[in-house]
Amino acid sequence: MPPADSRDNALHDAATALYALRPDEFTAARNARAQAAKADDRELGARIQELRRPSPAAWLVNQLVRHRPSEVEAVLELGAEAREAQGSFDAVELAELGRQRRRLVSALARDGGELAEELGAPVRAPVLDEVAQTLQAAMSDAAAADAVRSGRLVRALEAVGVEVDLSDAVAGGPPPRTERADDAAAPDTAPAASAAAGRRARAAREHAERAVESAERRSAEASAALEAIDARLADAGRRHDERTARRDELEEQLRRVEAEIAEADRTLRAVTREQERAARAVEAAEVDVDETREALDGLE
Repeated sequence: MPPADSRDNALHDAATALYALRPDEFTAARNARAQAAKADDRELGARIQELRRPSPAAWLVNQLVRHRPSEVEAVLELGAEAREAQGSFDAVELAELGRQRRRLVSALARDGGELAEELGAPVRAPVLDEVAQTLQAAMSDAAAADAVRSGRLVRALEAVGVEVDLSDAVAGGPPPRTERADDAAAPDTAPAASAAAGRRARAAREHAERAVESAERRSAEASAALEAIDARLADAGRRHDERTARRDELEEQLRRVEAEIAEADRTLRAVTREQERAARAVEAAEVDVDETREALDGLE
């Protein structure tokens, strides 16, 4: 039997691979991995079999971690620095930081919607709301941030006050904890640590602003591309309607011509019959003429 550490690592690797898949691919891939693992380690196979399919919002957050890592890290860093620098910001700066957080989270959630389209698994607006809610929770709590960083979320997260319930939120074992320099700060270095935290928070905010600009630029580019496609679609629709109308017009003309041809055929058949009757009458008349002439000749 493999040692526990080896089994944990194998479970972590399996979860990492499975939670990178689209939701519609998850169950079959998990079952196949579990079946394969059971051949060598029944316990590992059973633990893989227990991995749950992620909710749509959790899946999309996992994909943002994989495909938009710098933007996600900007969100999480801004949240971490804001938590550490609460005492070094005044009310105006805190309000601005709050607006910045909301703007960044909204931009990243919109980017997530576009990413879902790119990955072939589009989501609806309520899912994007849950994505934003999860990112907000990760900004408010360090453990929730680590859960998001893992890329193995099973469900969306929600902050209730300053608490985030992480029970059964991460698959494949607990996420590694991100160490921060302030965790080990001694009490007598608190003022210096607070000032440093303030500087880091401002740097994180600048980083977040750049991430927002990048996400908004991509969103604007995607919107422009969508508008161009909509214009092409409208133009194609107009051409389709014009050609359909022309086809209908030609079909109506064809029906009229075919009706005229049918009427001409009927007239032709009637005239042909009259011609045949006239021809027979001429023949009969010629016979009468010949007989009359013969009778006259006999009288002479």
